[in-house]
Amino acid sequence: MEVNVPLEQGSSNEAIGKNIAELRQSGHPENQAVAIAMKTAGKSTSDSEVLISAAGIAFLSGDKVLLLKRGDGGDYPGHWAFPGGHVEPGESPMDAAVRECFEETGHLPTGTLRQIGFSDNGQVLFTTYGKVSEEFTPVLCDESTAWEWAKLDDLPEPLHPGTRMTLESGALDSIDPRKMNELDLARAMAAGELPSPQRYMNVWLFAIRITGTGVAYRRGADQFVFRDPSLYMNDEFLARCNGLITIAEHPEKNTLDSKEFSDRVIGSVFLPYLRPEISEVWGIAKIYDEVAAAVMLEHQLSTSPTVVFRDPAVNSTIKLDDGATLLIEGKPSLLDHVAICIKGVWDKGGPPTGVSTNNLQESNMTPEELKAKADAEAKEKADAEAKAKADSEAKAKADEEKIDKLMTAVDSLMKRIGDMEKEKADSAMSAEEKAKADAEAKEKEEAEAKAKADAEEKEREEKAKADAEETRRKIAELEARIPKELSDADYASMADAQARADEVFSAFGDSAPRPLNGESLVAYQKRLTTKLKGHSKAWKEIDLMKLDDGAFVIAQGQIYADAMSAAMHPTDLPANGLREIFKTDRAGRRMSEFVGSPNAWMADFKLPARLMQGISKEGK
Repeated sequence: MEVNVPLEQGSSNEAIGKNIAELRQSGHPENQAVAIAMKTAGKSTSDSEVLISAAGIAFLSGDKVLLLKRGDGGDYPGHWAFPGGHVEPGESPMDAAVRECFEETGHLPTGTLRQIGFSDNGQVLFTTYGKVSEEFTPVLCDESTAWEWAKLDDLPEPLHPGTRMTLESGALDSIDPRKMNELDLARAMAAGELPSPQRYMNVWLFAIRITGTGVAYRRGADQFVFRDPSLYMNDEFLARCNGLITIAEHPEKNTLDSKEFSDRVIGSVFLPYLRPEISEVWGIAKIYDEVAAAVMLEHQLSTSPTVVFRDPAVNSTIKLDDGATLLIEGKPSLLDHVAICIKGVWDKGGPPTGVSTNNLQESNMTPEELKAKADAEAKEKADAEAKAKADSEAKAKADEEKIDKLMTAVDSLMKRIGDMEKEKADSAMSAEEKAKADAEAKEKEEAEAKAKADAEEKEREEKAKADAEETRRKIAELEARIPKELSDADYASMADAQARADEVFSAFGDSAPRPLNGESLVAYQKRLTTKLKGHSKAWKEIDLMKLDDGAFVIAQGQIYADAMSAAMHPTDLPANGLREIFKTDRAGRRMSEFVGSPNAWMADFKLPARLMQGISKEGK
C-alpha cells in the first residue's frame, strides 16, 4: 500500500490521531487511514478499536455561535457543545457532521464546510468544521435539552472540553468574515463557504458569471452559438480574467472606449474561478458603485461577456437541418468586459442566474458599524413618526375648518328647501338611479378592462414561457448533437470522407474543405456534397440536409460521379482553355493532368493554315 503523505512518528494517541487526519484529507478511506496510522505507530489494527471518530459543526453568525446542551444519555451530560456525533462506518467526517447536525437541529447546512479543528483525547478523534450562517431555530432531538446562540464573549457554562479548546484557540477566526480581508472573503465565497454578496469597507463583493460554455441562443442575432469548454475552462483563460472590467449594460459598440468606460464602469473582477460542475467561469467582482450594488441586491440580474475575435476565420458557421444557424466559436482575441444586465445569453433560456445574491446581510460589519446603522434607522423612524404626527394634526385642523364651512352651507340650503321638497325627492330618486346605473356600468367596464389586461398578461407570460422552453429545447438538442471528443474511428471516417471528396474537388482545381470543429460525420458529408450538387442535373435542386441517411448515400454517389464527369468534360472553360487537375499516386507523388481543348498548347506548334484557291490544269 503506497503512502505519499508525510506521517508523524510515534505511538501516542495524539500522533496516531494526526496521522489519521492527514491520511483522511489525502483521500484515504476511514478504515484504511486508521490501519496505516496504527501500522506506522507499531500497533495492530485491533488496538484502533479504542479510537472513536466523531465530527461536528460550529455555526457562526456575527459574534454568536450555536451551542446545544447535552442530555443525560451521552458523555458530558449538561455540557454545552457544537452539534455533532459519531462517524458511521463508510462515512466521511464531513458527511457525518452534516448528518448529525440535521438529526440534532433539523437544519441541513448547504455550501462548503471548512475544517477548523481536530482534537484527540486518547479515546475520540473529533473533527470540527466551521460554517457561517444566519441564525436559525433548531428543532432538538432527545439528545439535547436546550440550545443557544451564545455571544463569543459570554459563553454558557459548563462547556464541553473539546468545544472550549476550539473556541479558545481562535479557530473560528478562519471563517469569521469580520476577521477577513477582501481576498479572504473572495476565496471563501468562491469555495462556497460564504454566500454572495459580502460587504467589505467601501466595496461590495459579488459572485458573478463571466461566461458559460456549450450551446446558447442569441435572440438578437437569431443564432445559436457553441463555445468550446476546452478554450475557457483552464488556467490560461482565468489569468485573462484578472482585472476584467465590470460595467452596467453593454455599450452600443462591442468594445469600450474612454467615454463608455467612464460612463459605465462599476467595478472589476479580481478573483476568477472555475465551476466545472456546470462548465462555467465565475469570478468575485468588486462593485464600487453604490447605486449599481443596490440594484443588484434588490433584483435578480445576470451577466453578459463581450469577447472579440480579431481573426473571424477561427469561427465557423453551420446551417442546421431546420434552417437555424450555429456559430462555432474559436479562441477569442480579447476579453473586453462583462456587463451586468437583466438577462444574459448564458442563462440559456432560463431565469437570470449570472449574479449570485443569496445573502442580503452585511455579515461582516463591526459592532460599531451595526450600532451606527441601528441608531440611524431608529432616528429615521422617529423622524418619520414625528412628520406623520405633524401631518395628521395639520390635516385634522384643515378638516375641521372644512366641516365648519360645509355646515354653514347646509344651513343656507335648508332655508330654501320648503315647497321644493317633493320635486327634490323625485329628482333625488332619479339621480340616485342614474348614479347607481353609472356606478354599475363603470364597475362592469373596469372588470372587463381588468379581465382583458389579465388575459393579455397571461398570454404574454405563456408566450414568454413557451419561447424560453423552445429555446432550452433547441439548446439541449444542439448540445446533444455536438460531439465532445472524436474517437480514433471518428477521425478516420472524417479523413476518408475528406479524401474521397478531395478527388472530385481536385478535378476542379480545388480542395475539399476540412471538417468544422464539432461537426458530425453526416453533417460534414452533406456539406461537402452540397458544394458539388450543382453539377448534377438530378440533384441540384434538392435540399440534401433534409434527406435521411439511406437516401443521402445514393445521392452522394451520383453527385460525385456527375461532378467528376463534368470536371473531365468541361463545358464552362473559355475557348482553347485548360484546367489543371492535381492527383496523388499510390507512392504519394503529386501529378498534374489537364482537361479541355488541346489547342491551348498545340496551336504554337502548328503551321499556319493554308487555303486552296483552285487547281490549275496547265502545266505551269
